[in-house]
Amino acid sequence: MTLALLSMSGLLAGTETIAMTAITKYSRNKNIWYMAIAILLYGIVIPFSVYHSLSYSSIGTINFMWNIITTVSMIIIGKLLFDDTVTHLHLISLLMGIASMAILYIAEMD
Repeated sequence: MTLALLSMSGLLAGTETIAMTAITKYSRNKNIWYMAIAILLYGIVIPFSVYHSLSYSSIGTINFMWNIITTVSMIIIGKLLFDDTVTHLHLISLLMGIASMAILYIAEMD
């Protein structure tokens, strides 16, 4: 059950990461296909993934894990694709988020 929870949280985070990247690309070059991808993912894929995830855990746990994974991935993508600044405080907060997600994951194993 916990592996399924982690997998579904990863799927949600991956989907949202792609959608947010597409919106960022749209904001910079106004290619409508980027916005279409984001609308498809946010409007169809994510709601069905959340619905499916609810059979593995509560919405609070799912949302927390999904948000931490998405935040980590977006900071990495922001740095790699968009040359965003990443400070030591960003890295410390990411480590704290990952640690709290690991604690929550362990708590779900009971």
